[in-house]
Order: sequence, then C-alpha cells, then structure tokens
Amino acid sequence: MSTQVFVSILLAAVLAMYLGIAIRTWTRLRGRRVVGCPESRRPAGVTVDLGHAIMSAVWERADVRIAGCSRWPERKGCGETCVPQIEASKEETDAGRIAARFFAGKRCAICQRRLTPLQHAMLQPGFMDPVSRVAVAWNDLAAEMLPDAIANQRPLCPDCTVAESSRLRFPNRVAYWRVRSGDSTTRH
Repeated sequence: MSTQVFVSILLAAVLAMYLGIAIRTWTRLRGRRVVGCPESRRPAGVTVDLGHAIMSAVWERADVRIAGCSRWPERKGCGETCVPQIEASKEETDAGRIAARFFAGKRCAICQRRLTPLQHAMLQPGFMDPVSRVAVAWNDLAAEMLPDAIANQRPLCPDCTVAESSRLRFPNRVAYWRVRSGDSTTRH
C-alpha cells in the first residue's frame, strides 16, 4: 500500500469520525426545549445554537449555548443559567419527547380512540381546552406552554385536532354529524 493511499484512508476515517460526532450532536440537541427558567421559576422555551454546539463537539466537547428563548428579547443577555438543565438531561428537556411521553397510551377526549405514537411526517395529536373547546396541535404550541397544556388540557387524536380547530375557525363551513347514543341524538 502506497503512502498516498494510506493517508487518504486515514483522512477519510478521521473525517467520518468528525461527521459522526457532528450528526450525534445535532440529533441530541436539535429542536425546541422546555426548561425551567431559574429567574422566573416558570417554563421557558429555548433553542440551542446548533452550529456552535457541533463545532465545539468536533474539537472537544459540545458547548451548549442558547440561540433563542421565549423570554427574549426583554431578557436577552441573561446568564443562560438554564443550560445545565439541557446538558444534564437532553431527553427530559426535548419538547417532542415530553409530548410523546404524555400522549403515549392516552385516549382521545372526543372519539376515545387510543393515540398512536408521534410520527414526524404525519398529522400531530393535540390538546383541547375543556372549557373553551379550543384545539391546537401539540407542535403548534409554544414550547413554554407545553407543561401547562399537559397539566390542564385534554388529549386529542390528530383527526379530532384538525376537526375541532377547523370547526372553531370556520364555524359556517364545517358540517356537523349526529351520533346516536342510546335513545338520544347528540350533535358533535
């Protein structure tokens, strides 16, 4: 084996290793995060500066910095004291995983069908306010609103989320159907 071939193989192996580190960092830190703001003691929605995290991970260890926060711009420049929460438990702060855990095994508040696991390219389940009946898909909620929705709202399957949100937005255009329940007929 010539020196040129050996160097090429070695360079390819090193690049593959760096690419693997970059991909692993990207998958672990991408997306919206829900953290407890140390200043306000309330949930905050944050996003991580992925470019910085990936570049620092390739050379040493991922340095997590906040790229956006629901408390900005009025609190921009804070000490970012929420970063240790993300570093300590990347899965526990990921909005998608929080929603997936909540919806797992639940039944739709309207049709009573069991909710299927979250899938990225499909319609998403949602939440319905029990008083106002306002429905919203979980991924349309601001990340900082997710804990409150989990605590106070009812889960909806993707079909009922679309139907309820359409019914409220376009009340004159959505058809109602009747469901027979024993002797009485109810409107949905």
